[in-house]
Amino acid sequence: MVINTLLQKGVQKLQLAGISSPRLDAEVLLAHVLKKDRMFLLMHRDDAVAEDLCDAFLSLIDRRAAHTPVAYLVGYKEFMSLPFSVQPGVLIPRPDTETVTELVINELKDAPAPSVLELCCGSGAISVSLAHYLPKSRITAYDISPLCVEVAQKNAEQNGVADRVHIEEKDILKPFSPPAPFDCVVSNPPYIPSKVLLSLEADVRDFEPHLALDGGDDGLCFYRHIANSTASLLAPKGLLALEVGHDQANTVADLIKNTGAFSSVVLSDDLAGIHRVVSARKI
Repeated sequence: MVINTLLQKGVQKLQLAGISSPRLDAEVLLAHVLKKDRMFLLMHRDDAVAEDLCDAFLSLIDRRAAHTPVAYLVGYKEFMSLPFSVQPGVLIPRPDTETVTELVINELKDAPAPSVLELCCGSGAISVSLAHYLPKSRITAYDISPLCVEVAQKNAEQNGVADRVHIEEKDILKPFSPPAPFDCVVSNPPYIPSKVLLSLEADVRDFEPHLALDGGDDGLCFYRHIANSTASLLAPKGLLALEVGHDQANTVADLIKNTGAFSSVVLSDDLAGIHRVVSARKI
């Protein structure tokens, strides 16, 4: 079977399954199987594909039609123009999270040797990106999941920053005493209200870890804790930067203001114009 025919077959199956981006997903999966990029598919649309590779591609299409996320099928996701390994049990990095990452980079780019603590690090996307784009920084990252700690460590190694990223398994809702003070505390914590989890798209609801999504009854459990405990971890004028859900920015900003420990609370928008980050400076 030639590339174009094989792609059409994959696209049709994904369309019937109600996948929102059937052409893109089929191209990504076929490029992965062929160990080529998507441009190769366009330039070689009439090339024949070996039978075993056809079977491998169609098997991935079947799994995608059952809503397994593409990132889990290919084993990686790009974030901040860097490659990140992901697997079931580890939250897939989102483009939205680049907003908080870019904000921290911009705020710390002139600091001589910034120290950063990331809470709920997941795949390590934020921490590894910060270490990459802030080459004099030192990062400490915590996550409750031993699998996330393992994958984040792997990503730090693959991206050449393992010497400046220290990752630990830790429940941030319990008392802990990291080596403070930090110049920045950053987090993309679980923020989806528990009752909303079952209404999420199947790709997320059925495959991604609820541990990384469930923010408690109102989605604010982690924000309350972080707002009330972070000031002691920050140096004077230290930065707190939090990713928030699409309707949570004002509430999270109030939580931070009410501690009396922060000034200059700022709401920053993502590319869709949604308040995606709440940041503040310690007084």
